[in-house]
Formats: sequence, structure tokens, C-alpha cells
Amino acid sequence: MPEWKQPVRERLQGLKLDGAREGEIVDELSQHLEDRYDALRSSGLPEAEAYRQALDELKDSRLLREELSKIRRPPVQPMGVPKHKGIQMSSYVSDLKVAFRNMRTKPAFSLMVVGMLALGVAGNAAIFSIFNGLFLRALPFPDAQQLIDLDETAPKWNLQYVGVSNPDFYLWRNNNSTFDGMAFFIQGSYNLSDRGNAQRILGASVTHDLLDVLRLKPALGRNFLPEEDRPGGAKVTMLGYDLWQRMFQGDRNVLGRVIQLDTESYTVVGVLPREAVLPDRAVLWTPLAVDPDPQKSTGWYLSGVGRLKPGVSPEKAAADLLRVHKTVIQSGQNVNEITSPILTPLRDRYLGNMRTVSRILLGAVAVVLLIACVNIAALMMVRGSTRAREIAIRTAMGASCARIVRQLLTENLVLAVAGGILGVALGDLCLHGMISLMPADDLPRWANFAMDARFAAFCAAVTGASALLFGLAPIIQASKVDTRGSLMDAGIRSSLSRGRRATLGALVVCEIGLALMLSIGAALLVQAFRKVLNVDPGFRPENVIAYAVNLPSVKYPKPEQRIAFFENLVERMRAVPGVKSVGASSAPPLGGHWGNFWEAEGNAPLGPNDKNPVVLQVVATPGYFDAIGMTVLAGRTLQDQDADSKHIFGVVVNETFAKHYWPGGSAVGKRIRAGKSDWIQVVGVTRDEKHYGLDQEMKPSVFLPLRGVSRNSMSIVMRGAIEPQMLVAPAREVLKQMDPDLPMFAIRTMTERLQQSLWARRAYSWLFGAFAIIAVVLAAAGIYGVVSYAVSQRTQEIGIRMALGAQPRQVMGEILRSGMLMVLIGMALGVGGALAAVRLLQSLLFGVSARDPWIYAAVLLGVACVGLLANMVPARRAASVDPMRALHFE
Repeated sequence: MPEWKQPVRERLQGLKLDGAREGEIVDELSQHLEDRYDALRSSGLPEAEAYRQALDELKDSRLLREELSKIRRPPVQPMGVPKHKGIQMSSYVSDLKVAFRNMRTKPAFSLMVVGMLALGVAGNAAIFSIFNGLFLRALPFPDAQQLIDLDETAPKWNLQYVGVSNPDFYLWRNNNSTFDGMAFFIQGSYNLSDRGNAQRILGASVTHDLLDVLRLKPALGRNFLPEEDRPGGAKVTMLGYDLWQRMFQGDRNVLGRVIQLDTESYTVVGVLPREAVLPDRAVLWTPLAVDPDPQKSTGWYLSGVGRLKPGVSPEKAAADLLRVHKTVIQSGQNVNEITSPILTPLRDRYLGNMRTVSRILLGAVAVVLLIACVNIAALMMVRGSTRAREIAIRTAMGASCARIVRQLLTENLVLAVAGGILGVALGDLCLHGMISLMPADDLPRWANFAMDARFAAFCAAVTGASALLFGLAPIIQASKVDTRGSLMDAGIRSSLSRGRRATLGALVVCEIGLALMLSIGAALLVQAFRKVLNVDPGFRPENVIAYAVNLPSVKYPKPEQRIAFFENLVERMRAVPGVKSVGASSAPPLGGHWGNFWEAEGNAPLGPNDKNPVVLQVVATPGYFDAIGMTVLAGRTLQDQDADSKHIFGVVVNETFAKHYWPGGSAVGKRIRAGKSDWIQVVGVTRDEKHYGLDQEMKPSVFLPLRGVSRNSMSIVMRGAIEPQMLVAPAREVLKQMDPDLPMFAIRTMTERLQQSLWARRAYSWLFGAFAIIAVVLAAAGIYGVVSYAVSQRTQEIGIRMALGAQPRQVMGEILRSGMLMVLIGMALGVGGALAAVRLLQSLLFGVSARDPWIYAAVLLGVACVGLLANMVPARRAASVDPMRALHFE
């Protein structure tokens, strides 16, 4: 008799059955082959031919399916007998092999899943890197959580931050009970000269204990001494670490070296550590040396940083400082009734609303990732329906539900890891691109966007969560596979049940709703940015360039010298070929603030609840208004006769000033004054120039003639008949002829200043828009995939209907109706979600309502068109089905 068991075992070898199950199936199939062989021999066939035809039975999958279906469950593991760890490890390796094999056999599907996931992970990785570098990474100071920014606020003056006055500096430091230490500083700039090398640098004058408050030690040398931090103290300096490396090549013999700061000699006594990043961008420190006598140092000009005592909250410290601040009111310091301390976390003070922007962008990229996961889940469900027979066979062979779920989870994890790795790589490229677009001057020095453990943990969490999110629905679907039905219907094209079709539809609806929410938010932000771009800046920036010059007080001690220098410089620049007009200003647009309090003659005294806004003061030469391109609304601009060295006779005010002091009346000819000075006549009114930014409120402003108010530092503003950059070289030559020791600095065109002032709004608006486009594309892909799959499953039905007389337009209309119903439901849910979510964007919307009906209508129309296009392709395919081919195929 022929041997049947060996060929049967070879046929079952790939199924990796355990001994008991394999033996049972081998016996059953061997007996079947033996019976078949006997029947064939009885019919008269030779032995060889009968043996061959009997073996052909093994190629019939129905026979194998019948035998496998007889064995439903694997043998029960005897209680108390643990599984061998080696077997478990082998099982895990087997799962990985199967997962990689499935990726190779379905490369298009795998690439689609990996690509979608990579897009979502890339955005999350890039934005989280920025958020991590700005807000989560520890500041480079010991116990940095105890440090807090110190300032004063004055709502009556319409100022959130005023600066700390000299009397309050001493008052707070000597009388508080909640701080371990306080330090104060002023940021400024210097002309640094050393052995013939001159450059303009940013520095700070600091109290002697700033390093102690930060709990840092000098990298070289010593700290400032208390006696050096007094009026008349020794002229000493501490070099920043980067300046020490760049200018002195890290020479440790730099201690005791004398350098020139604004032509004054300073002795280097120490080098700051790398971690000394406050005050921000200061590359050199000098002692503050303020006079404790409040009569000798007036105004609010100091910045402060304090270290809280352990266990003290910012709220308790603020209450303590307010108590101290109010104690001097009874002694006659009434201004402390208007001002009060304000304590702000260091990050928030330096970064402003960047925390809000970063969180919103994180939310946006999270939505993109969620849409990608929903899309992948839908694809997985579609693919899962084609794997029902595979899962049924494995179940029939004894695989438990947990074993099937583990295999599917492994496949999802492999895809997620691949997408995560690619996404992190793409995110790193996006991050470097975004950083390159950020102005270095607007980022704090302590910002570090390098990858760290927190970033790695975030990416791992995102990858794992993605695998769970997009794999959850397919796993639930797989766990409910009907083993008998799937095996019995092996020859028939499988289709999704009504419940699974509803699940697919729900996933698509979620995609559309989320994409619509993101699109509405992006449209609002982009429209707000367009509104800002259309704001009249109040000047004409085209072909205008400005540069700054600072005159050292030691070399130019008298006001007459400074006035003469700048007037002479402006006159010489006017003679440079290509210069149409030129002027000088202490603060060109987007260029600093110097404020004071002014009053108008004849106006009623202010009441206790009336606001007294701080007025922006700008010192200017007569030609400045033409050079910057300001519009005169009434009167005239400044002229030489408006001041002499002792008196100011005429000033120009802006539109906001005129409306505040003379609402509805004319300002020209009226008189104003600052404090108790002489009354000065208003000779002209200009249109407001957006001094603090296009999206910022303008303050009242007064333009003072240079001849009446001398300044050490002025900006030279030139309007050219040629490209403004071509004026820099001749301007530098003119300045060198007048004083070779003076460097030009802050050289920028006014167009560049405007562009830089808008970089943050431009960046987050267009980033949000890019995320919205990605979301809509992913949603469209989801619609197309689900509807295409539904059409492919209904090919036989469509063929029958068309054979019975249904018209192609009827078929296409039905497919479009079912697809667009999902789109409309998703849009309805998306509008509801958007109305609730856009409140988070309110602070970023300039001139745009969060519920602008035109924006909502435009986005709805756009998403509807995208949805229609995504439905149209499979609908046209359904309408073009050939009934004969469809029925023949089925």
C-alpha cells in the first residue's frame, strides 16, 4: 500500500501545527487519500495514475478547510505547567517575521500607512521641539524655578510693564521677607575698543549680586565687589563667555586687561560662565552703580530678577512686595499709589504670548496626527475584511483571540515604528527650517532646540499611541471574525457587514469634522495676518534705510557738541549721491520707547479714576519726517527755529495725542508741557505711525526738535533714489571721516524692520494653514478610499442593476449621495467643534471676528468641493461598470 502520511505532513509543514493537532489531521487526510486511491483502482486506473490523482486531492483547499474546521480550539495547557520562555520569544520573533513579510507583500499599502503617519509625527516632533526648547527645558540656573522677573505695572498710565524705579529698588530689596535675593540691571550697548579693534556690542549694567541671585560662579576671575557697585566706584567689567572666546581667544591672561567702552577705560576682573544668559543678549557686564538717593535718580528704568525663598509661592511674594511698596505712600511718595509690583515667570516675560501660540500649534499638529490615525484605521479595516479568511484559518487551527490580537498589534507597531522614525527625520528637517526663519534677536539665548530625553519620550509616546489608535478598530474587527462563515465563503468576495460599514463611515465623518475645524482656525489666522499686512504703518518704508550712531559721553560731554555732530552728519549725508532725503531720530518706527507725562493747557485736571497715558517722546531733526515718509494731517513739520539750546518753541504731535487731549478739536496752535516745564506750542499733527508694531495700539506721541533735546544715540534715516543698501558704504565713509572710532550699528531697511516685526504672526499663521491643508488632503484620501472600497464590493450588484436597466447617472447619483452624506454630517460636526474651539484663538485674531460668517462659508464651500471631488472618481468608476464583465467576473 502507498505511504500517505509523509506527503500529508509535507503539505501541512507550513502551518506549524503542534504534535497532537498535526497527528489528528494527518490520520484523517491519510484515510481520505487511501479511500480515494481504492476507488480509483476499482475504476480500472493503473496504480501510478491512481496514486497521482489521489495526491492531487491535497491541492484542493476545500479538503484542507474541512479538516481544519473540525478542530476549533488548541489543546488545553495543563494547569501549573508554565510555558517555556524560549517558546514565547520564538513566538514574538515569528510575529515580527510575519509583520515584515506582510509589509513586503503589500508595499503600496505599507508605504501609504507609513507616509500618512510620518506626516503627523513630523509636525508633532517639530512643534514639540520648539515648545520643549522654550518652555519645558530647564533654564541654565540652579533651582531655576525659584527665579522670577520683577517689574512695576501702572494701568492708569496704560502700561503693563513700567520698569522699576531706583527708590523702589532699594525699598523692595531692604524690606521684603520672601526673597533670598534681588538683583537689578539696565541693558544697553557700548562701543568696545581693544588694541585697534572696535565693534558695537550689547551689554548690561548690573548690581554686584546678580551672579549670586542666579547662583552662578565666574568662569574666570571674580565677581563685582559691593564697593564697585556704587557711584564713583572703580571702572571694571566682566566679559561674557562667548565674547571672551571670540575676541580674546579664551586667553586666561585677560584678567587685568584694560579695554575701552565708549572711550572710557575698564579693567577686566572676570569672565562670566556660559550659563549667564540673563540679561538676555548681553555679552558684557559693568556695575550698575546707582545712587541710593531718590532725588538723584528718577524714572522707571530698571529690570529685576528675584530668587524666592524655598516654599514661597509667587502669589505670596507679590503680596509681600505690594505691602512694602505701599508703606512709603504716607511719607509723600504718592506715585506708589499708581504703580505696583508685578511678578512674572522668567519664561513668560521673555516670550510673551509664545506659550499660547505654541500650545495652539501643538493642538493643530495633534489633530493632523489624529486624522492620519483615523485614516489609517479606515484603511486597516478595509484591508482587514480581505484578511478575514486568513484569520479564520488561524483561529480554526487553534490560535486564540489573544494570539491573533498580538499578531495584529505587532504588525501595527512595526508600521508605527517605521512611520515614527521617518516622521522624526522629517520633523528634524522642518525644525531646522523653522529655526532658520526665526530672527536670532527675538529668541532668548537660553532657548535650546536640541533633542533630549524628553523629546525621545514624546516621540516614543506618539508612535505608541498612534499604533494603538489606528489599530484599535481593525483589532476589534478581527476579534469578531466568523470562523465558519469566512471558511465557507472562501470562494466568494467578502464584504463588510452593515455595522462595519457604519464604523467606516463614522471614521470618515470624524476626519472631515476635524479637518474642517482645523481649516476654519487656519482661515481665521491667515485672514488676521492679511488684515495686519493691510494696516497703514503711518510711513512709507520703500527705499528707506536706517543706522544708529552712539556718541560716548566722555568724548562728547556737552549737549552742544552732540547736537552739532548729528546736524553735521545729516548735512553731509544729504550730499551723498542717491540720497533723496535724510533726517535723524531717537526712535524710528519699531525702534524703542522713551516716555513721559504731558498735559494740555486749559484741560481740566485729571480725576482719581482718569487714565494718564505715558506719551512716547521722539527727538527728531526737521528732515526726518520727509525721510521716513510721514503724512502731515495739520500744520507743518519741525523747523530749525522751533528750538535753541535752552528752549523748545514748537513740537509736532501724532493723531492719537491730538484726539486724546482735544477730542473733536484742532491741536495746531495749542500748548502743552511735560511736568512743570515751560508751555510749548503744537505746530503740526502727523498721522499715527505704528511704532510698536502693525498689530499694536499706538500711544500718544510728541516729536521734539533735536536742538532743544540732545541725545547721545540717534538713528540716521535715509530715503534713497537707488537701492537703500547701496547707501551704506558711502554713509560709513562719511561717519569715518567725522570720527573713525564710531561704529555704525543696527543697519536695516525699514522694509526689513516691518517684516521682522511680523515674523511670529506670519510663522504661526502659515504653519496653521499648512497643517489644515494636510488635514484636508488626508480627509479627502479617506473619503476616496472608503467610497472606492464600497464600489468595489458592490460591483456585482451594480452590474445586475445596470443589466436590469439602471442608467449610469442613476448609479453615479446614488454613490455621490451616500458619499456626500458623510461629508455633510462631518461638516456639521466640524462647524460645531470650530465654534467651540476658536475661542482659544481670540487673542491672535486681529480685526477678524472668531465667528466671521464669510470665512465659515468659504471654508465650508472649499471642503464640500474637495469632498465632491473625492467622491466623484469612484462614482464615475461605478457608472462605467460593464454589466457583462462584472457578472462574468463574479
